Amino acid sequence: MNAHREIKRHFHPRFDFRRALAAVLAAAHLRLAAAVDRFVARWLERCVADIEAAQGLFNGDRRPVRDYGIGAGLGVSSPR
Repeated sequence: MNAHREIKRHFHPRFDFRRALAAVLAAAHLRLAAAVDRFVARWLERCVADIEAAQGLFNGDRRPVRDYGIGAGLGVSSPR
């Protein structure tokens, strides 16, 4: 008899729509956050690739500092 009462007491025949809606919204929130994370990760990868490509373009154009007249002759006065 006591077991029958325990089962009846813990059984709730009503469906709690608020809890179900909260669970659905939480799952949708997690899926949206994961999609945004993937989008941002791909965007950052493209930015890094663009930066590396731009650095590759400018690496060949560099000349030593002496060619610009900055490193050599700092202590020598100009002829004018």
